Amino acid sequence: MKKKRLTNTQTEALTQFIKKTSKFRELEKKARMIKKECEALLLEIEAPAKANKHSLNNGEHVVTFKFRSGGGYEVKEWRKYGADKIAKL
Repeated sequence: MKKKRLTNTQTEALTQFIKKTSKFRELEKKARMIKKECEALLLEIEAPAKANKHSLNNGEHVVTFKFRSGGGYEVKEWRKYGADKIAKL
């Protein structure tokens, strides 16, 4: 079967799709790296946050923390401690 040639408009759309998909994948990769860094930092401040009624203040920002949970019937139940709200003073 002979392949159909793309029109100029379709070619341009395909080019834009490729560029945007590549950019999206790069951003997802960066976001995963930042998420891992945040999780590592959270391990350092989790104990003081729990001891300070789930709130920390560094003079410039206030961060409140809370437990989140989810899952259920078809999804394994999970529970996670993390930042809830971040406010600039």
